[in-house]
Amino acid sequence: MTTTTTSGASTPSGNVGEFTTVDSSDRSTWFIDFMDRANALPEYGDMRRGLAAALGDLKGKKVLEIGSGTGDDARGLAALVGDDGRVTGTDVSEAMVGEARRRSTEGPSLPVEFATEDMRRLSFADGHFDATTAKLVRQHCDDLDAADDELMRVTRRGGRLAIFDYDFDTLAVDHPDRTATRQAVHCFCDGHRNGWNGRALVGRFLDRGLNEVTVTPYTVRMPFAFFRPSLEGRLAEAQHSGELPWTQGQLADWWRPLIEAQERGRFFASLTGFVLGGTR
Repeated sequence: MTTTTTSGASTPSGNVGEFTTVDSSDRSTWFIDFMDRANALPEYGDMRRGLAAALGDLKGKKVLEIGSGTGDDARGLAALVGDDGRVTGTDVSEAMVGEARRRSTEGPSLPVEFATEDMRRLSFADGHFDATTAKLVRQHCDDLDAADDELMRVTRRGGRLAIFDYDFDTLAVDHPDRTATRQAVHCFCDGHRNGWNGRALVGRFLDRGLNEVTVTPYTVRMPFAFFRPSLEGRLAEAQHSGELPWTQGQLADWWRPLIEAQERGRFFASLTGFVLGGTR
């Protein structure tokens, strides 16, 4: 896929709503680079700590991370479980699992392993894990009921569950064209299979019997270098298909003041999500 910049040049761009297609894409490195860019944001460190805190004391525990990507969070959890614990990171993408394994050989030995798994049909036994976590993966799932049932199933009674999801309609962008920006935000949100994940977390897991539920909001200030790849591919595809009823010139016009704001040090955008914690 290509997008057209405001200068008219065609450049390759990925779509953040298509993480389930990593292995079938010829641009798997785009998705890996995007994850690295996100994980480098200071607010993502806050999320990781919030998720770990919601899981409780992990010393000696068996922990499952769904959607482990390149393995950064799983390795962080492995440092908390100690020699008697074990962390299993899973991802639907073999490319991501391969990258996570490769990176895990570069540092000190940790009690962590990675496997290719579909969160809708996990291979683990009932109650196999003391704690289960999932960050920014449910938004891509085409059967949330099956996935959420699995998250509960593989966590033992009395174990802990911690999930982070964005609510993509909370995207705030400082832009002079309010009407067009609302269209862009809704288009970005609807480009995810489950763009309202964040606001639905509490109800969905209360329905599944999760107890002692807590919710903590996290707002990420998006630097332009993160904001642009987050939206660019999705908006370009939607414009091309007609889902976003703009011409290519109108799409370029929408980006122009944001690029100018970035050049002047005035760009602002943010996105809010929620860490849900609870006891199985």
